[in-house]
Formats: sequence, structure tokens, C-alpha cells
Amino acid sequence: MTDFRLPDMGPDAFTGAIVAVEGIRDAAVLLNGPTGCKFYHGALSDGQFPRQSSMDPLQFSDEFYFGQPRVPASYLDDHDYVFGATEKLERILPLAAQKGHGLIAVVNSPGAALIGDDLERFIALAGLPSPCVAIESAGFSAGFAKGFQETVIKILKRLAPPAVPVQKRLVNLVGLSIFQRYWEGDAIELRRLLSLCRIEVNAVLCAGCTVGELENLRAAETNLVIHREYADELSTFLSSEYGMSVSVPAPGAPVGFSETERWIKGACKALRADPAPALADIRKARKRAYDALVRFNSLTGLPKASTFALRADGSVALSLTRWLYDYLGMVPVSVSIDEGLCVQEDELKAFLEKIGCADAWRKNKADVNPDVVFGGEDFINRFRASGRAAAGVDIALPGKANVDVVAKCQAGATGALWLLEQILNGMLESC
Repeated sequence: MTDFRLPDMGPDAFTGAIVAVEGIRDAAVLLNGPTGCKFYHGALSDGQFPRQSSMDPLQFSDEFYFGQPRVPASYLDDHDYVFGATEKLERILPLAAQKGHGLIAVVNSPGAALIGDDLERFIALAGLPSPCVAIESAGFSAGFAKGFQETVIKILKRLAPPAVPVQKRLVNLVGLSIFQRYWEGDAIELRRLLSLCRIEVNAVLCAGCTVGELENLRAAETNLVIHREYADELSTFLSSEYGMSVSVPAPGAPVGFSETERWIKGACKALRADPAPALADIRKARKRAYDALVRFNSLTGLPKASTFALRADGSVALSLTRWLYDYLGMVPVSVSIDEGLCVQEDELKAFLEKIGCADAWRKNKADVNPDVVFGGEDFINRFRASGRAAAGVDIALPGKANVDVVAKCQAGATGALWLLEQILNGMLESC
């Protein structure tokens, strides 16, 4: 029997710090910690943002790598916790530098942060050719967003992007990370829609970018926020440190047709660009969705009046709940968030109250029987294990162990069509 009383655990600041660095294409984390902290983060980074085509562990048999291409670790043991990790740190830094990374970050595990090893001193003594960042403490039990943003800020401080001429309608995208399930497809889709409006992207900060793109940060006319909960502290830093403007095009994420249109309009307004080409593209996607929905509804009567449970980040939960209710006529029975801001919680609770579903906010999962469940596979499987979930739409980590050849996305017009496809096919399978 599934125990629905178990808490929904989200990633912490330690994971956020590692993900921020590993989201840079030519950067690497050196983990000062035990192998227990290494293997999950090595697999996560390589699974979400692969850089090597081979999975042969013999190709990564160097000391500290343990058969994984990512996140080499100093494999601290009981001796190191007592006497320090000096010897291992002196060996791991030059070895990692030989790999040709454009940036190296030495990150303490929570336990290693208590030892007191001076990471800055080791970095200085190593005399490495690449810029290095020391993360003495990632924030322990703080949330993922805090560790992620604080690490991005430390990286930018270390790189010190120079003042360069601002290029009109060049932007940075802020608030996306490789921990988000379909981050790569989302970045591709938003770049596509923006390019229709003659807006180009310099960097998606710490989500597939390069060190060179981060060093060119200040060439952008503005920074466009995708997920507010991953950009609030970072936005303040960009504004105060570099005098850069930051635009939040929409309250929620660009998920669903209406919220994507709202995001594009907000972005174009900030850049004095014409949103018409992107809006025309979204209208075409709406027409395709309408055709599929009319046919599906005529055969099944669905998805109108179907119920759903959802767990996602605040910006996604806000937009997705609105879209499912307003566009598909689905009814929320349980809505909760992992990372979020107070303003997102307030907006989401206000919307649920407006549609007469106030009791759905963080409703105990044991008390609901949804037709469709949105979230990570752990969340979905709690319903499936009890025999209650009809369909699951995998939108967060941990996800299904699928091999994705074509980049999937949740954002934009393409993302709305993909979500619709998952919903309708899931309902068909459960009929």
C-alpha cells in the first residue's frame, strides 16, 4: 500500500550549486565529498546534458571519476574527515584541469564544508590556467533555487564580464536550469519564437551556455526571465552589479497557448519588437490543437470535466493550472509546488478560489482520485501504486527512463502541443 503521508522532497541548494556549473557546456564541478554525493549528481548531469557519446566506464577510469564522465570527487573517507583532504585536493585539481575545461568549480559537500579545508588556497596553489570558483558551502538544507542562483552569481563575479557595446534585440534568458525536465527543448522553442520577432539570444544562463557566452553577458539589451523562482536573486544582481535591465514578460512560465502569447508580448514590449510573427505561429498551433481536440472529444467526450493533480515549480504550476482549466476544461483536485515565490503561491491560490477549487491547494493526495497526474515519475507512481491514477504526464525530475532522440519541450507553442498529445494519449490508454 502506498503511503501518501510521505513528504514530497525537492532538491536542495547543494544540488542547485552543482547543476549551475554543470549546465555550462565547457565547465566542470570538482566535488570535495564522498562518493555517495558524487554518483547521483554525476548521473544527473550526464543524463540531462550529455557531452560524451560513449557510456563505457573504462573510458573514465581516471582517479576521482569512478567510471562517470562528470563530477569527479575526492571520495572523502573517515580519515579525511578527521585530518582534512589536502592530499586528494592537491591531486584532483591538476587532473581535472588537463581535461581542458573553460571553468572549474570546487564544490564542498555538506559534510566536507564542516572540515574547514581552505578551497581558495588550494586553487591558488594549483595555478590552473582556467578560472576557478570555490563553493565552500552551497547552503545545506536551503532550496534548489537558492543554491543555483548563488552559484551563478559567484561564477559571474569570477568571470567578471567586461562592459561591451550593447547589441539591439540581443537578450539573455534567465531562470532555466538543466534540472528542469525538458530544459533543452524549452530553450530551443523560446529561441525559435523570439527569432521570429527578430530577437536573438546570447546565452541561456547556466543552461547549455558556454563560458564565452557568459563573458559576453553585457552585450545583451535585456535579460528575459522564464521561471521567476530561479531568477529573483539573480535579477537583482544583474541590475545592481552591471546596470542591466531585467524583464519579466509574464507572471508564470510560457506554458500553454495564452501564457506563451503573454510572455512573447511582454518580451517584445521590452525590446520594442513586433510580436506578430510569433503570435501567428502560435495561432497555427492553436488550430492544430483545436482539430485534434474536436475529433477526440467527439469520440470520447474528453478531456472536458476530467480531473487532474499537479506538482511542479511555482511558475509552471501557475501557467499549467490555468491552461488546463481555461483551455481544456479540466478540473484541479490537488495542486502543489516544489520551488516557488510567495507571489506565485498567492496568485495560484487566488485562481483556485476564483474557479471554486480552493480546496485543491496542497490537497492530501490520499483524498483525491484524479484522471490525469502531472509531475515527476515519483509523484505519478504514488498514484499508480494505489491503482488510482488513470494517466500520468511526466513533466519533472525524476522522469521516465526514456531515450529522447527528439528534444521535447513544455514551453511555447510546440510545448503546448506536446502536453496535449500526452494528455489525450494517456486518456486513450486508460479507457
